[in-house]
Amino acid sequence: LAVPLVGVNALETAKDYTDKMVVVKEESIALAILRLIEVEKSVIEGAGAVGLAAVIEGLLPELKNKKVVIALCGGNIDTTILGRAIERGLAVDGRLVRFVVTVSDRPGGIAELAKLLSSNGASIKDMFHERAWLKSDVFSVQVKVVAETRDQEHADEIHAILKANYKQVAWGPRHF
Repeated sequence: LAVPLVGVNALETAKDYTDKMVVVKEESIALAILRLIEVEKSVIEGAGAVGLAAVIEGLLPELKNKKVVIALCGGNIDTTILGRAIERGLAVDGRLVRFVVTVSDRPGGIAELAKLLSSNGASIKDMFHERAWLKSDVFSVQVKVVAETRDQEHADEIHAILKANYKQVAWGPRHF
């Protein structure tokens, strides 16, 4: 899909058979790859998953409530890229979240955060804390967390729980 120049012959051949062209987001492609792995048990490269990505993104409303066949082609995906696509798909799906929360730096402060997350069904995938650049009191520590959730609804619940228990919670990727 990411070719520097579309070939004249390809464009000429396709023009009479093309009703509409759409542009899909990278996030939608990653989510399509993830859905194909989880639901269809098929590994499809990004270029082969763009049809499903367009449907997921809602770019083809004229297909709603119709029986549609989407060509899924190309399993030529590098395992490293596949891993990245799966993680990106999980993030788009709300099943992988990240946030920064300021907690007490007294013994047990970070453990309380971990217990709060686990008791509410979230699994910590990565955690990093830092004290040096925190502008609040010296009895606090900023904890950056990447966590796994069940779905977007569960992620929203975790966000609400954190906000209810901590004064400073920065949710989402722009806070890292």
